[in-house]
Amino acid sequence: MTKNEFASNLNWANIRWPNLNLTNDSLNSLYEDFKGFSSTSLSKALKLLFNNGNTFLEWPKLLQLTKDMYSDELLDRPRLDQPKYENGLKDYLKENNYKNIKDAIKHRSIND
Repeated sequence: MTKNEFASNLNWANIRWPNLNLTNDSLNSLYEDFKGFSSTSLSKALKLLFNNGNTFLEWPKLLQLTKDMYSDELLDRPRLDQPKYENGLKDYLKENNYKNIKDAIKHRSIND
């Protein structure tokens, strides 16, 4: 997350929790704690706390919730496609007339 995205999220929070009293120094310090997460995970965490009626923003609670949201975000990413060649080793052995992997290793070590 960029500093601008972080500041934007905290501006949103500052309107809802006016007791935050954010300064440039506190923003810079807090950014170091949150910069490894996505802006989306921080935004979701802030909205969840606000919608649950929290009248005071607790930074440790927000940090933990942001971590949880970010973990969920990573788990929801699409998985990698299956390899196109499932039997690549078998094809390699067959194409090079090797009986098995030991034969291929033996042949390669003799020729190298």
